Amino acid sequence: MNKSQVLQFYTEYTPNTDPFSLRYLFDELPSDLSGLCRLIKCQLIHPGMVKKVRHLLTSYTKNEDEKFYTIHDMLEALVERNANGIIDERLPRERLIVSCRYHSLLLISMLRSMGVPVRGRVGFARYLSEHQLKYIDHWICEVWNEGESRWIKVDPDMEIVDLQGDDFLLAGAAWLMARDKEINPQLFGVKKSWGMHYIRNNLCYDLHAVLGRELRYWDYPPICQKEIEDMDFEELQLLDEVSIYLQDPDAHFGQLQALFLENESLQFKG
Repeated sequence: MNKSQVLQFYTEYTPNTDPFSLRYLFDELPSDLSGLCRLIKCQLIHPGMVKKVRHLLTSYTKNEDEKFYTIHDMLEALVERNANGIIDERLPRERLIVSCRYHSLLLISMLRSMGVPVRGRVGFARYLSEHQLKYIDHWICEVWNEGESRWIKVDPDMEIVDLQGDDFLLAGAAWLMARDKEINPQLFGVKKSWGMHYIRNNLCYDLHAVLGRELRYWDYPPICQKEIEDMDFEELQLLDEVSIYLQDPDAHFGQLQALFLENESLQFKG
């Protein structure tokens, strides 16, 4: 696909980002990215922030990631908890307690309702680590800036627009750096899980997101179900190739699609 076709692809809903009958909830959204991020935080609470607002919650005090898959699932729950829909005045107890994958999914759906090219990206955020010494598993969005003709990285969970430098490393870049021994893979992960397997898994999630197949954290393609030390040369080479192409998905969209379709080990069919 050429550049215009790629951008058109990212304006179209995927099965997981399509609001279907609830699209009307997006009729009166802010037009700026900062406003959208603020509005998203009025609908969602990251599980890591529950302690700060626990006194304002009722029965919903635990991670609700497993309750939802698609944006339609999330919107249904939001309307059930407050029929007024996507509003600034939503009380904490009426919000969904979901992690960064779901924040990015909501921003993607909102922007596509406006015809703005946007895609999910998966990698690691140094700014989420204490003293910025490690890279924490994180899902964000890339949004096409028409005026500047470039993709900008937006973190709706942390309300950051236009991330710069290496504060956020895409999983493909992390994989290649770790493979070349330029960085310690044990710096990548979250909680008690760190290392090369975590980078590999996020790499596969990023591939799926770029191709419009946004997975959940526990959706493991076959290649992610193997121990790193049990992977053979061809499998490692395949992930190297995917990582290289993901550095510029626009220029290599066809190659990424082909690799995905030709290798069942990259596919998730759950």
